[in-house]
Amino acid sequence: MRRRLPPLNALLAFEAAARTGGFTRAAEELGVAQPAVTRHISNLEQWMGVTLFKRKGNSVELSADGYAVADLVTPVFDRLELGFGKFASMREDEIVIGASFGIMHMWLMPQITAMRGAVGGAGINFLTAENYADFEDSNIDLSIQFGTGDWPGKEARLVFTETTHVIASPDFLRRNPVIDENNLAGTLEPEWLLEHGDPYNYGWMTWQSWFAHHRVQMPEIPRNRDIYNYPTVLDMVRCGEGVALGYVGLDDNLVNSGEIVRLGPPIHRPNFGYYLLSSSNKKPSVACKELIRLLTSASLSD
Repeated sequence: MRRRLPPLNALLAFEAAARTGGFTRAAEELGVAQPAVTRHISNLEQWMGVTLFKRKGNSVELSADGYAVADLVTPVFDRLELGFGKFASMREDEIVIGASFGIMHMWLMPQITAMRGAVGGAGINFLTAENYADFEDSNIDLSIQFGTGDWPGKEARLVFTETTHVIASPDFLRRNPVIDENNLAGTLEPEWLLEHGDPYNYGWMTWQSWFAHHRVQMPEIPRNRDIYNYPTVLDMVRCGEGVALGYVGLDDNLVNSGEIVRLGPPIHRPNFGYYLLSSSNKKPSVACKELIRLLTSASLSD
């Protein structure tokens, strides 16, 4: 029976646009004209019956459906690229980075130009996965993972420690003036809580641990729990759907643009953070060393 899949050229165009952050950059990467990328993505949206990108003048950004599709498609292409690399000799000057979709989209992609400049002519590719076990592949040079810095057989370099705020959109705050920044635990309604969860037990701050930190029992299980990925959580916050837990280093651009607001005092857990990992038994290339230097030079740790 024939597979019910959208056109693969359209998926390639969408994945490139989602990963690079624009139709023009996707066209440059794919070696096609920009209108071709626009046409492919329009065809994909018609095939799926959803809007994947929100158009704002000459710029685009992923919609909530777009984030969900990107979280599905990007890891598949990453795995195909990595898998086929095992049948052909991998370029010696290629660096493969493992990261969750949230880290890739919100922290790595804004730095991609600087990253490419740091490695000279070396190539940079990604394996995107939410399960860190997928980063144990021998072809992965670097990965970014959340934890306490203890990974046997790995050299761990701190990128930034965990600092958590409650976040909301200005519009949501105007519609809900009952929210008291000095008493968030007592004025946040359960139906407002947007939750990304911690499905692999990495120790991420969740609403349950946030309420426990404030010595308050969480009123009830959040209505919107275990949302597919963290960028989707942020998009829902921006749209005024509720409040969530924001993380310094990941939501900075949205805070700086005024699209979301940080509420109340932060919770800082210096024993938790995001680390850049490499194998202790594999000597990094010169290009890889330069990339490590770049990604750790802007550390947000104390």
